[in-house]
Amino acid sequence: MKKKQKILWFLLPALLPFLTGISSSLSANRIVGIWESVDKDLRIEMQEEKDHQFVGKVVWFYCPPGTPPMEQCLDSENPDPALRSRSWLGLRVVEKLTYQGENKWGGGKVYDPNTGHTFDTEVRLVSLDQLNVRGYWKFVWLGRSLQFKRVQ
Repeated sequence: MKKKQKILWFLLPALLPFLTGISSSLSANRIVGIWESVDKDLRIEMQEEKDHQFVGKVVWFYCPPGTPPMEQCLDSENPDPALRSRSWLGLRVVEKLTYQGENKWGGGKVYDPNTGHTFDTEVRLVSLDQLNVRGYWKFVWLGRSLQFKRVQ
């Protein structure tokens, strides 16, 4: 065996954790971007924060005719009276998601400003452009799923 090949085989085990970490980080970041509900009435921007946790904030939503514009919609259903004056626009509705491997994020919370309720959440990347978000209460089967498409 040539000397260069021996060195490579010697270094490979030392580099493996580093290379796997890069791969895992790249996989985890596939959730980053703007996602629109399949009903085309909501857009969420997913971002990575510190400690490799992911959050999502409202960047656009549909306002039916005769209702106040987006900029005037407030978090009026929030159980905390001090938070009821927050705008829906820019509101964090996904918190503390962590990548769990195999195109799945979990351990986070999703907030529904329509009801003021917060649920546990599990997110799956079905394809590079399709996301399935499941909000649930205590058990995954006690919940509801929403589908999102990536906005290009």
